Amino acid sequence: MNPQIDWSAVRERVLALDEAERRAVGLGPSAYPVFEPVLTPDEITEVEAQYGVGLPDEYRAFLAEVGAGGPGPELRLTSLRRIGGSWGWVRDGDEAHPWLLDPGVPFVETEGWAAQQVATLRAAGHEPTDRGQHEPTDRGEEDHHLDDYREAFGDAGDELWHLERGRGAIHISDDGCGMTTWLVMVGAHRGALRHRDCALDPPFEPSVDARGNRHSFGTWYLEWLERRERATR
Repeated sequence: MNPQIDWSAVRERVLALDEAERRAVGLGPSAYPVFEPVLTPDEITEVEAQYGVGLPDEYRAFLAEVGAGGPGPELRLTSLRRIGGSWGWVRDGDEAHPWLLDPGVPFVETEGWAAQQVATLRAAGHEPTDRGQHEPTDRGEEDHHLDDYREAFGDAGDELWHLERGRGAIHISDDGCGMTTWLVMVGAHRGALRHRDCALDPPFEPSVDARGNRHSFGTWYLEWLERRERATR
């Protein structure tokens, strides 16, 4: 955990901004919680035991001191909730389809994704076509074998492809217009963030600040908060 981050102060700053912005347009206090409740140490331990991995330190501290979901870059953070006895990350309140971390293997960076798909298909006895070996299209899509997955795995092909693409990471933020941010949980870049656009298979790009430095969860959240405070002032 970054010792410079006082997460309790961050929570109060976000709450103060929310109140100021509502007051500026003639609204009273919100009838709904700005943040979801914080998680207790026992609950965080339960999450880590369920998935067999330790949460990155900055994110772990955020859950304990700020909330298990709430405002964040650019719209809202996904909410970590216990659903039916197990924990998952919920987007837009959709508890029927939580994101469940696949911790068994490291997150596959974009440059390794084509090879990973080929390995999965061959392990299933399906020889991939060459359609995944073309250059990315002008829409920003990366090489992919989605049609091969459909042929190899039938109705389960789409879901398997999407789950495998994000394994080792969690969907941490909805950024609007189909864009998302992911927090790497397993692998050499554990604790790093990856931003993803809205094409069929866009690359996972490192999240960076204005100077090009790669963000951690803490620097990413604080940069957003400070930018919002400047705009309010």
